Amino acid sequence: MSYAIELALDAAAAAAIRHLWRELDDAGITYMARSGARPHVSLGVWETVDPSTAEAALTRFASETAPLPLTFASIGLFPGVAVFLAATVTSELLDLHARVHNRSADIGAAPWEHSRPGVWVPHCTLATDLAKDQFEIGLVEFRPVKQLVSRLLGAR
Repeated sequence: MSYAIELALDAAAAAAIRHLWRELDDAGITYMARSGARPHVSLGVWETVDPSTAEAALTRFASETAPLPLTFASIGLFPGVAVFLAATVTSELLDLHARVHNRSADIGAAPWEHSRPGVWVPHCTLATDLAKDQFEIGLVEFRPVKQLVSRLLGAR
Protein backbone atom coordinates (compact mmCIF):
# COMPACT_ATOMS: atom_id res chain seq x y z
CA MET A 1 0.00 0.00 0.00
CA SER A 2 1.32 3.45 -0.88
CA TYR A 3 0.95 6.67 1.10
CA ALA A 4 0.49 10.18 -0.27
CA ILE A 5 0.81 13.66 1.13
CA GLU A 6 -1.94 15.64 -0.55
CA LEU A 7 -2.72 19.31 -0.92
CA ALA A 8 -6.46 19.54 -0.28
CA LEU A 9 -8.59 21.94 -2.32
CA ASP A 10 -11.08 24.37 -0.84
CA ALA A 11 -14.78 23.48 -0.94
CA ALA A 12 -15.55 25.43 -4.13
CA ALA A 13 -12.61 23.98 -6.08
CA ALA A 14 -13.34 20.46 -4.83
CA ALA A 15 -16.98 20.80 -5.91
CA ALA A 16 -15.89 21.96 -9.38
CA ILE A 17 -13.54 18.98 -9.74
CA ARG A 18 -16.25 16.56 -8.57
CA HIS A 19 -18.56 18.06 -11.20
CA LEU A 20 -15.93 17.31 -13.87
CA TRP A 21 -15.56 13.76 -12.53
CA ARG A 22 -19.34 13.29 -12.87
CA GLU A 23 -19.26 14.57 -16.47
CA LEU A 24 -16.53 12.05 -17.26
CA ASP A 25 -18.48 9.35 -15.43
CA ASP A 26 -21.45 10.10 -17.70
CA ALA A 27 -19.10 9.59 -20.68
CA GLY A 28 -18.04 6.16 -19.37
CA ILE A 29 -14.85 7.21 -17.58
CA THR A 30 -15.87 6.14 -14.12
CA TYR A 31 -12.82 5.64 -11.89
CA MET A 32 -12.42 9.03 -10.19
CA ALA A 33 -16.14 9.67 -9.71
CA ARG A 34 -16.55 6.29 -8.03
CA SER A 35 -13.21 6.00 -6.24
CA GLY A 36 -14.13 7.82 -3.05
CA ALA A 37 -11.08 10.06 -3.53
CA ARG A 38 -11.11 13.72 -2.58
CA PRO A 39 -9.95 16.20 -5.23
CA HIS A 40 -6.33 17.04 -4.44
CA VAL A 41 -2.81 17.66 -5.69
CA SER A 42 -0.38 14.98 -4.52
CA LEU A 43 2.79 16.50 -3.09
CA GLY A 44 4.56 13.19 -2.61
CA VAL A 45 3.97 9.45 -2.66
CA TRP A 46 5.81 6.85 -0.59
CA GLU A 47 5.58 3.07 -0.77
CA THR A 48 6.24 2.68 2.95
CA VAL A 49 6.16 5.10 5.87
CA ASP A 50 6.30 4.96 9.64
CA PRO A 51 2.73 6.14 10.37
CA SER A 52 3.44 7.72 13.77
CA THR A 53 6.52 9.59 12.51
CA ALA A 54 4.65 10.73 9.39
CA GLU A 55 1.61 11.92 11.34
CA ALA A 56 3.71 13.92 13.80
CA ALA A 57 5.81 15.51 11.04
CA LEU A 58 2.78 16.38 8.91
CA THR A 59 0.80 17.78 11.84
CA ARG A 60 3.68 20.13 12.67
CA PHE A 61 4.15 21.05 9.00
CA ALA A 62 0.44 21.77 8.45
CA SER A 63 0.24 24.00 11.52
CA GLU A 64 3.15 26.09 10.19
CA THR A 65 1.88 26.37 6.62
CA ALA A 66 -0.57 28.97 5.34
CA PRO A 67 -2.99 28.19 2.50
CA LEU A 68 -1.81 29.21 -0.94
CA PRO A 69 -3.68 30.12 -4.12
CA LEU A 70 -3.77 27.41 -6.76
CA THR A 71 -4.89 27.74 -10.37
CA PHE A 72 -5.50 24.95 -12.87
CA ALA A 73 -4.64 26.46 -16.24
CA SER A 74 -4.59 23.56 -18.69
CA ILE A 75 -5.43 19.93 -19.36
CA GLY A 76 -2.57 17.47 -19.58
CA LEU A 77 -1.91 13.78 -19.74
CA PHE A 78 0.53 11.19 -18.65
CA PRO A 79 0.42 8.96 -21.76
CA GLY A 80 -1.19 5.63 -21.01
CA VAL A 81 -1.84 6.62 -17.40
CA ALA A 82 -4.01 9.68 -16.72
CA VAL A 83 -5.75 12.84 -17.89
CA PHE A 84 -5.38 15.75 -15.46
CA LEU A 85 -5.79 19.43 -14.78
CA ALA A 86 -2.34 21.00 -14.64
CA ALA A 87 -1.71 23.43 -11.81
CA THR A 88 0.05 26.66 -12.67
CA VAL A 89 3.58 26.33 -11.33
CA THR A 90 4.42 29.20 -8.98
CA SER A 91 7.38 29.82 -6.72
CA GLU A 92 5.05 29.39 -3.72
CA LEU A 93 3.87 25.98 -4.93
CA LEU A 94 7.42 24.80 -5.68
CA ASP A 95 8.57 26.04 -2.28
CA LEU A 96 5.73 24.19 -0.53
CA HIS A 97 6.59 21.01 -2.44
CA ALA A 98 10.29 21.28 -1.58
CA ARG A 99 9.50 21.93 2.09
CA VAL A 100 7.22 18.88 2.22
CA HIS A 101 10.03 16.70 0.90
CA ASN A 102 12.67 18.25 3.16
CA ARG A 103 10.49 17.77 6.23
CA SER A 104 9.48 14.21 5.32
CA ALA A 105 12.93 12.81 4.69
CA ASP A 106 12.68 10.58 7.77
CA ILE A 107 9.08 9.31 7.49
CA GLY A 108 9.92 6.18 5.52
CA ALA A 109 11.45 4.92 2.32
CA ALA A 110 12.34 7.34 -0.46
CA PRO A 111 9.38 8.92 -2.28
CA TRP A 112 8.35 7.77 -5.72
CA GLU A 113 10.65 9.26 -8.34
CA HIS A 114 7.88 11.12 -10.17
CA SER A 115 6.89 12.99 -6.99
CA ARG A 116 10.37 14.30 -6.15
CA PRO A 117 11.39 17.95 -6.52
CA GLY A 118 12.67 18.65 -10.02
CA VAL A 119 10.53 15.88 -11.55
CA TRP A 120 7.07 16.49 -10.06
CA VAL A 121 4.22 17.73 -12.25
CA PRO A 122 1.59 19.41 -10.04
CA HIS A 123 -1.85 18.24 -11.14
CA CYS A 124 -5.32 17.11 -10.13
CA THR A 125 -6.29 13.81 -11.74
CA LEU A 126 -9.47 13.81 -13.82
CA ALA A 127 -9.23 10.26 -15.14
CA THR A 128 -6.91 7.32 -14.60
CA ASP A 129 -6.83 3.59 -15.33
CA LEU A 130 -8.02 4.34 -18.86
CA ALA A 131 -8.26 2.01 -21.81
CA LYS A 132 -6.63 3.40 -24.96
CA ASP A 133 -9.96 4.44 -26.51
CA GLN A 134 -10.96 6.23 -23.30
CA PHE A 135 -8.09 8.70 -23.65
CA GLU A 136 -9.88 10.07 -26.70
CA ILE A 137 -13.07 10.47 -24.67
CA GLY A 138 -11.18 12.17 -21.88
CA LEU A 139 -9.51 14.64 -24.21
CA VAL A 140 -12.14 15.15 -26.93
CA GLU A 141 -15.47 14.85 -25.15
CA PHE A 142 -14.40 16.67 -22.01
CA ARG A 143 -14.66 20.42 -22.52
CA PRO A 144 -13.82 22.51 -19.45
CA VAL A 145 -13.97 25.73 -21.46
CA LYS A 146 -17.11 26.69 -23.34
CA GLN A 147 -16.73 28.86 -26.42
CA LEU A 148 -18.90 31.94 -26.09
CA VAL A 149 -17.73 34.14 -28.97
CA SER A 150 -15.63 33.46 -32.03
CA ARG A 151 -14.24 36.24 -34.17
CA LEU A 152 -11.34 36.33 -36.58
CA LEU A 153 -8.77 38.84 -35.37
CA GLY A 154 -8.11 41.63 -37.83
CA ALA A 155 -11.32 40.93 -39.77
CA ARG A 156 -13.73 43.74 -40.62
